[in-house]
Amino acid sequence: MKIHNAIPWQDNLYLFHFRSVHTAPIEYFHAHEGLEILFVHEGVGRYVINNQLYPLKPSTLILVKPFQMHEIKVQVPPSYTRTLLKIKGSVVERFMTVLPQLASDFALFLEHRQPSQVFYLAPPDASYLEEQFRQLSHTLAIVPPHLRMDAVTLFSFQFFEYFVSRIYIPDSTHETQMLGHASQAEIIGRIVKWIDRHLNQSFTLSDLAAELHFSPNYLSKTFKEQMGVSITAYANEQRLEQAKMLLADPSLTVEDVSRRAGFKYPSYFISLFKAKYGLTPRRYRMSMEK
Repeated sequence: MKIHNAIPWQDNLYLFHFRSVHTAPIEYFHAHEGLEILFVHEGVGRYVINNQLYPLKPSTLILVKPFQMHEIKVQVPPSYTRTLLKIKGSVVERFMTVLPQLASDFALFLEHRQPSQVFYLAPPDASYLEEQFRQLSHTLAIVPPHLRMDAVTLFSFQFFEYFVSRIYIPDSTHETQMLGHASQAEIIGRIVKWIDRHLNQSFTLSDLAAELHFSPNYLSKTFKEQMGVSITAYANEQRLEQAKMLLADPSLTVEDVSRRAGFKYPSYFISLFKAKYGLTPRRYRMSMEK
């Protein structure tokens, strides 16, 4: 099974791929900063978000909130074709500050604990969005680099306006239930960033709590409520993905891989790896060499 990891985009305000084609099975489980817009053109599979399983099929639109855990699994053949746009919060804020009603409507979506985030579009909506993505791809290919951010901002405005008026209808009755949720999202973001920075080290929940200045119980409870998994499970999932890449280096022993991926005990690493992938790290490496 090929793991498709998100392309690093820490130094960019957006990441865009129009109709990217994948011909090998895809499986990943992660969270990241920024808002993700995913549109499926071809392919079938499954998508897990908010601990709910959704079928993945053509004309599926998915919006993933910042630092929200999500899992995707796509079986190929014949191919999986998608359009992906990730945008950081500062991009959204550029037009939200001058469009208060749109900002209010979209905030209901972002702050609602469990809104609808997977949409199966009718043909007119799917055709409209695909054409908008196509135009963005064309624009980014011809405009000077210093104008690309403006093109993405303009697209974002048009997309969100269409989204809240035609696809997602906010329910204002939930507004009173969402007080304080934005601050929790900020905490989740800080937790995820801290884990990413310390992933190759063995750390405890107390280490994390001490640096973020919260109690371990509060961080553990908040993370589980918002992300659907424990902090330990999230960290181990990221370490296992890192370990799979490290196993491609034949100069590293299994013990080396375990240590570099951040596991304190090789036996624990081997047990987790086999439970997830059905093979020990050594046998997995052998299968890669065939």
